[in-house]
Amino acid sequence: MKKVAIAIAIIAAIAAAVFAWLMNSTSGQDALFKRVVHAVMSRPPDTFDGLRVVICGSASPLGNVPDRAQACIAVVTPEHFFLFDVGARSPMRIAQANLPMGRLNGVFITHFHSDHIAALPDVNLASWVQGRGAPLAVFGAEGIDRVVDGFNLAYALDRGYRTAHHGADMLPPDRGPMQASTFQPGDIVWQDDNMRVTSFVVEHPPIEPAVGYRVDYRGRSVVISGDTNAADTLFAAAEGADLLFHDALSRTLLDPMIEVGTNLQLAVGPRIMRDVIDYHADVTTLPERSAEAGITQLVLYHMVPAPPNSLAERMFIRGLPEGVIVGADLQTFDLPPGSDEIVVHAP
Repeated sequence: MKKVAIAIAIIAAIAAAVFAWLMNSTSGQDALFKRVVHAVMSRPPDTFDGLRVVICGSASPLGNVPDRAQACIAVVTPEHFFLFDVGARSPMRIAQANLPMGRLNGVFITHFHSDHIAALPDVNLASWVQGRGAPLAVFGAEGIDRVVDGFNLAYALDRGYRTAHHGADMLPPDRGPMQASTFQPGDIVWQDDNMRVTSFVVEHPPIEPAVGYRVDYRGRSVVISGDTNAADTLFAAAEGADLLFHDALSRTLLDPMIEVGTNLQLAVGPRIMRDVIDYHADVTTLPERSAEAGITQLVLYHMVPAPPNSLAERMFIRGLPEGVIVGADLQTFDLPPGSDEIVVHAP
């Protein structure tokens, strides 16, 4: 045993010396960095023969939580890649998830609050640079053309610089501007032989129109609420869905924040926090409504306020039945075709 212990100690000492050399010498740093770069750049996007959903943003603007980007849900199949809303910091999560930006088919916008559209230019640029084969389609209800036209105008000089620098063969100028596609709430917004994306009206007053989406693919289904109260229109559209990603507000967290802000005589915070109560879904109302609609799995996202730690997460779902998932950035849900299984992967 003594000889084994000595041998282990010698091996540990050699490993520590090698690590110290790698970290502190020029040649060691270069070699280590090249290996890391090779591992990252050679990693292909993950593939899954079914419907995959990735949370690329689970936060609302209320609560500054570094671990949570603003609203963004990715839906990926072997044939499709769509994003639903693209809030601030979501491009970082999209990159971390190693999603196939070069084949991004389009972005669906639920409404035009800044935390759902802020990253549109970054998503457009990233997919253009990575070889997207056509202008980026951006789907939304009435008003989407104003949003897209505004971003296109604001970034026109940027696109020109990049094409002039890298060449039109790499960055074709006709693929740089986004293209708006307007629909009426309730429309089937997009479909092919395997997938259908249907819109429906939600309740987010005074924002009109505000919509959610249902995605059906090879017998599996996902519903994305956007911002809304617990609306009859949503649960009717979500009937029998496998997954529901729903906006959620926790009075358990919000009420103490309002009380403290009022006691501190803060000028703005308490009023804004009171105002948001009437146009986000109280989390306590969602499990029963989901069960009545035959939804298999309820996932909370766009959380108001965004819980910053495990204590706040526990408080967010206080009193809720087991099985409700507090969504987290980079959490992944796989739905195999022809199955009822939902495979949840931790971030």
